[in-house]
Amino acid sequence: MQIESKRWVYVVIGTVINVIIGQTYAWSVFVNPLSQHFSWSPADVSVAFAIFHSISFIPIIIAGKMQDYFEPKLVILTGSIVYGVGMLAVGFVQSMTQLYIAYGVLGGIAMGTIYSGVVPNLVRFFPDRRGLVSGILAAGVGSGAFLWAPVGAIMIEKYGVILTFKILGTLYLVLLCGLSLFIKKAPADFTPAGWTPSATQQKALSVEDKDWRGMLVDPVFYCLAGVVIVGGVAGLMIIAHASPILQSVGKYSAVAAGSWVGVLALCNSGGRVGWGVISDRIGRMESLVIIFTILGFAMFWLASTSAAVVIPVLCVGMCFGGFMGMLASVTADAFGPKFLAINFGVMFFPFGIGAFIGPRLAGVIKATSGSYSQAFLIASVLGLVGIVCAILASILMKRRHQRSEEMVVATESATS
Repeated sequence: MQIESKRWVYVVIGTVINVIIGQTYAWSVFVNPLSQHFSWSPADVSVAFAIFHSISFIPIIIAGKMQDYFEPKLVILTGSIVYGVGMLAVGFVQSMTQLYIAYGVLGGIAMGTIYSGVVPNLVRFFPDRRGLVSGILAAGVGSGAFLWAPVGAIMIEKYGVILTFKILGTLYLVLLCGLSLFIKKAPADFTPAGWTPSATQQKALSVEDKDWRGMLVDPVFYCLAGVVIVGGVAGLMIIAHASPILQSVGKYSAVAAGSWVGVLALCNSGGRVGWGVISDRIGRMESLVIIFTILGFAMFWLASTSAAVVIPVLCVGMCFGGFMGMLASVTADAFGPKFLAINFGVMFFPFGIGAFIGPRLAGVIKATSGSYSQAFLIASVLGLVGIVCAILASILMKRRHQRSEEMVVATESATS
């Protein structure tokens, strides 16, 4: 089988792996059961989710560097073992500290390691379809809740939340370790046979490769960091509290809310693939401006009224999915594909900041005021900040590309 055909097989395997670790986006289904089982506040329980996503950027960076020395499948296998053990350990916790370590620390480390082994490596197989493939892989994570939210809700009702984690942890351990062994490493500078880049793709391919040091001194990074922080705060504010929001504002039952969390996962996944395809055609920054415009309006809707609450919640899921789905391709477009494994991890650092702030902010405001409205209003304003950051990044990247073209022309003139 030629590598052009094999690369799609790897995408399928990588997507299945991401669906499994996407269980984290069904977290809101587990918040109230854990809170009730241990008599902990939902806000305190949600800290485990915040820790999970806040620290995931660290293993992404480390795992990215490890791929200079080890095959991606070994990196994924290591993360798979830790992930399965972490989820299984949640079934044995007796204190919040143990929950934070089992789910937050072990889960976050494992997810970052697995994600780093899957996404940057497979995106390098597709210089012709960066947005689409990064969107598909990210959709795997986003769609995880579509499977695990209703499954989790049903299992909790039948077995209780503790036994549910024991069963799921064992299942994750077996499946992830097995699937990890089928992933292969992308060849350096791989180009599909017969592919002719479009004008937009040619611009992305002509970007100078920068390692993490060069990235950190580039103003584009800080504009994109602003985009990532805003997306993390607003998106995870909804993802982490979707079930409680639907129950308290929309007056849905726990099982019905769990089913809507599954639909939210579909919107999350659809946004990752759909916006990936759109961004391949109209550009990454242009797509981000549209995404944050929709997100800002959806958050304002949630802050202003409780009518048809499902609609803005699903819109936020779509926008968050699109933003997350483009993260790898945005990083490659801005700083080149050569050092993508590490640069992708560095780009997750601002996401970690947003991931810690968003869920905790919503939980604290709900606990103190009895309503999520103030949190939604803050997120709506942050949507405007995201638009500004995306526009600034676009301007800087266009100027950088123009300077590069002028240097090429000057060099050709000097040698002719």
